[in-house]
Amino acid sequence: MAQTDEKILVFTSREICYNSHSFFAHQIAAAFEKLGQEVDFCEFTKEDDFDVVLKPHLGKTYKLMLDFNSLLPQLIEEDGTPVLNMIHGPFYDYILDHPLFHYNCLSVKANDFHAILLDEGQENYVKRYHPNVKSTMMMPLGATEAFTKEKRVEKPDCVLFIGSYDSEEKLRGIMNLAPEPLKSFMKEILKRRMEEPEIPMEQAFEDLLLQKGLELKDAKFALFMNQMYAVDAFIRNYYRRMSIETMVKARIPVKIIGEGWEKYQSSYDDFIIREKEVEFGLSFEKIAKEHILLNNSPIFNRGAHDRIYAGMANHCVVMTDENPYLRRTLKDRENIMLYSLKDTKTIKDMAEELMTNPSLLRNIQESAYQEFLEKHTWECRARQLLEVI
Repeated sequence: MAQTDEKILVFTSREICYNSHSFFAHQIAAAFEKLGQEVDFCEFTKEDDFDVVLKPHLGKTYKLMLDFNSLLPQLIEEDGTPVLNMIHGPFYDYILDHPLFHYNCLSVKANDFHAILLDEGQENYVKRYHPNVKSTMMMPLGATEAFTKEKRVEKPDCVLFIGSYDSEEKLRGIMNLAPEPLKSFMKEILKRRMEEPEIPMEQAFEDLLLQKGLELKDAKFALFMNQMYAVDAFIRNYYRRMSIETMVKARIPVKIIGEGWEKYQSSYDDFIIREKEVEFGLSFEKIAKEHILLNNSPIFNRGAHDRIYAGMANHCVVMTDENPYLRRTLKDRENIMLYSLKDTKTIKDMAEELMTNPSLLRNIQESAYQEFLEKHTWECRARQLLEVI
């Protein structure tokens, strides 16, 4: 009989993206504890001895287990048993990008495996294409207030963007090396998504198959999506660069913090301030020093990137590309500023207005902060998850 434990077990099993996964795990663990829950924490990487790390938890039953972009579903015993089946209780994988990147993990047939997605469309994707996942829920990440609030400049002198960049040329190269029909599929999907930024990748692929009179079983559809990952990566980087170019061409200074931006060369370099990447926990300190934060996340066409709530938590007006979820859950020009990726002029106009209209800037900053306190703290997220289980 399994040993019962009313605790919550929070894992961090994979570390990329400025140590963000570990940061999120510690934030939600602390939020659970504030809500009166007992929490165990298990932190490891693929270099560690899994038998040693996981041994204290094997055979136990937890009320909830949680990880971010988890490595755990891929841990399989020699007899084919998923390691997750040896620790009892509902396991939630908090997936931080499109589930197409997590094909291998989501395909594992663990007994009590659930997924949290940042996007309503991506939640529906997992429901359809990964039926072995027991349940899904859409829940954006929480956000954190800066620990040490440095005095910010009196008025905005730039727009801040925090995030990495990868060369579009490199990503086109990956697509060009793909075998047919994948190469042709990727080129046509990419063209459609550049013309229609709000269309989800899976919708573009479904439409393309229909147009060609082709049909794929759900399992093969999900596999093809995984192999066309470069399209999603290209779209992310293309719109990041384009949004920044739009502003610097209009001589609006942009401060960029993140990896890879040395690959981006601009004729308007005098209006770009480049800073080295920082650990994820320090990004909130950077945001709290500025007045305006650019978010650009066309990979979440029906959801929200955590950068939005990070800005709201730190009295920073967030300019973000619009989508149906954001239009429904936030108020344009009240606690957010929504622009259209179909018309880059809206980005430039919005930045200019925020930099020259102090009343609008202050009103949105305060309204956004109150919205964060009421709905988007890590305690809010922990409470939502406890209600579900």
